[in-house]
Amino acid sequence: MILGIETSCDETSVALLDSDGSVRVNLIASQIERHRPFGGVVPEIASREHLQHLFPLVSRALEDANASWSDIERIAVTAGPGLIGALLVGVAGAQGLSYALGVPLVPVNHLEGHLFSPYLQREGAATALPPRFLSMVISGGHSQIYDVERGAVTMLNRTRDDAIGETFDKVAKFMGLPYPGGPQIEQWASQGRIDRRRFPFPVPQFKDESLDFSYSGIKAGAIRIARQQGIRADGDAKLLADFCATFQEALFAQLFSRLDAIWLRLQPPLPTEVAIAGGVAANETLRDKMLAWGRQHGVIVRLPEKRYCTDNAAMIAFAALQKSAQVTDPRRVTARSRIV
Repeated sequence: MILGIETSCDETSVALLDSDGSVRVNLIASQIERHRPFGGVVPEIASREHLQHLFPLVSRALEDANASWSDIERIAVTAGPGLIGALLVGVAGAQGLSYALGVPLVPVNHLEGHLFSPYLQREGAATALPPRFLSMVISGGHSQIYDVERGAVTMLNRTRDDAIGETFDKVAKFMGLPYPGGPQIEQWASQGRIDRRRFPFPVPQFKDESLDFSYSGIKAGAIRIARQQGIRADGDAKLLADFCATFQEALFAQLFSRLDAIWLRLQPPLPTEVAIAGGVAANETLRDKMLAWGRQHGVIVRLPEKRYCTDNAAMIAFAALQKSAQVTDPRRVTARSRIV
């Protein structure tokens, strides 16, 4: 059994997985209510919350899984990227447990956790990984597409500025919608219609023909339009719904424009599957669009269980299972806020 620990941002999570990727238990202590008054994550508060919740969650996970300390053969912990104070709590806790139990400690890149997460199942063993697949990681802090071939991960593009989830949150905050903003905009968008003439959002392109994402322009344009037209959470409901529908469509249009361009540049044999992961992957409109894209291109689309879209320890433990190398000395594991 492998114990997973995730504390990269604002959710403390502990999971226990079997060697086949079966999730025995996956517990999450969310901090949304603690950060909601500030409209975003406050790093100091996040770190203190992790300190409070980490070890009680470990004890509860063992109890819920009807397991004992002796059942743990390996520990996986998020080592980065993320908030450095939050990461240090998880890494230090994992180091202590590794020393005490005498088991290997495996540091995991948080992004690798996300890109493997679509293969975790609600019940039973994880789905077998294909020889090659693309994974689009889209969340509050990340917007990247990866090429994963026999365990080797290659980044194909990244955001040059804001991430897509961050753009959702910042525009929602400006309009007075509660944090987190992504689900709020999704809910309003489901009630509106797309009106590109009234709300123009062009898909950005780079002169150097880069396939990177860029959401700062859409964010600035959305805030400008909302200010000019008086679009507020407590204002005209129809206007807000139509704006959210058009804004959301513009964010997704960039995702698919880059995915299409990357797909055309790939060398055969082409990936047999395309996966999406991260908090934004829980958006129902996007999930429907991805399935349609897969049918159009004759590719299997892997959608993560919604419980595995946000930060969670199950994906960290599962990513560790993909690593052949093990770190036996916990002192070699360090937390890093950025990992290139």
